[in-house]
Amino acid sequence: MNQIFTLIKVGLVGLIIGLAACAPPQNLRGPRLVSDVGLTLTAPASAQTGPTPLIEEAPPVLPLPTLPADVLVVTPTLPPSKTPTQTPTFTMTPTQTLTPTITTTATATALALPTSVISPVIEIVAIPNNQICDTNWFFLQPRPPGCPLNVPNATNGVYQTFQNGLMVWVLSQDAIYVMYNDTGFPRWQVYRDFFEEGMPETSAEYDNAPSGLYQPRRGFGMLWRSNSSVRARIGWATMRDEMPYSVQVQTAQDGAIYISTPFQGVLGLMPSGNGWSLFSSTPAINNAIFPTQVFVPLPTVYGN
Repeated sequence: MNQIFTLIKVGLVGLIIGLAACAPPQNLRGPRLVSDVGLTLTAPASAQTGPTPLIEEAPPVLPLPTLPADVLVVTPTLPPSKTPTQTPTFTMTPTQTLTPTITTTATATALALPTSVISPVIEIVAIPNNQICDTNWFFLQPRPPGCPLNVPNATNGVYQTFQNGLMVWVLSQDAIYVMYNDTGFPRWQVYRDFFEEGMPETSAEYDNAPSGLYQPRRGFGMLWRSNSSVRARIGWATMRDEMPYSVQVQTAQDGAIYISTPFQGVLGLMPSGNGWSLFSSTPAINNAIFPTQVFVPLPTVYGN
């Protein structure tokens, strides 16, 4: 038993010496880490011999060594586990697509006049006044005895007065109507217009017109200079220049032709050149322009 205590004392002395050897120098400042050492005591083999087993007594509780004041015992701890941060998810915002505005540009279309075609009157039909007409006249007064043969034909025209009559040019027919104030026959005639742009408009031969009278120009002048019969009957022009206007022409079923004037008048040309009259008209539609082009049948056309 004494041997056991002797061993215990030897061990404690060695422990104290070891701790003193491991102690850091005193000149160091700050906390120091000290590890705990456990000792396992075993009885020597010589003490276990004998007929009976060695009964060990519980060793006395050894006092804990007193550590210096500047020694700090640190218990190591695991670092906190890192919690992964969730990556934010970005939602794509759809981009609005602007719809282009369509701009409508109005395109002007020029009115193309059809080719001049003259249709002769095949038959004259007498129609009573009380018959309802399919087509209206372009004027209200005077009231013709029958119905119109065609719708009004609106086209460019030229008007000029003379000493003994007047002339009217109708573009869609390419014709010149000549009306005489004398009692000769025929009372009116119609001629083809042969004047072309670039031709001489007047002639120096006829620059000797009396005061207040004039030599006609362009198509009227060409007909007047080249046809002595027309020139002798109608005389000099009483207007220096011809008057352009929008002329309307309409034919009756009895063959009579009605032509508008620039002064709200209507020329009524009787069939076969028998006579003509100038009426002060009441227009059906003031300043009417009829887009439908229906060509008026011409009577006998006189040559130059």
